[in-house]
Amino acid sequence: MPSIPITTLLIPVVAYLLGSIPFGLILAKLFGRGDVRKEGSGNIGATNVSRVAGPLAGILTLLLDGAKGAVAVLVAGVIRMKARCGW
Repeated sequence: MPSIPITTLLIPVVAYLLGSIPFGLILAKLFGRGDVRKEGSGNIGATNVSRVAGPLAGILTLLLDGAKGAVAVLVAGVIRMKARCGW
């Protein structure tokens, strides 16, 4: 039976956990607008957060959501690099 490297399992788990952070919801609450899912389009994305909580909250949501993807790719690269080097 072939063994599965821990990195093969770790990368998707870390990416899933990063992607599950709802920055739109968090920022709307921090900006005092409550649950953004109950206002506007009901989406927690940057556009609806901008409409409901203001442009600064929308821009921060956009940047933080984009950073989630970048961090997931960087973490995967670091994990893979360490696996190749035998760290």
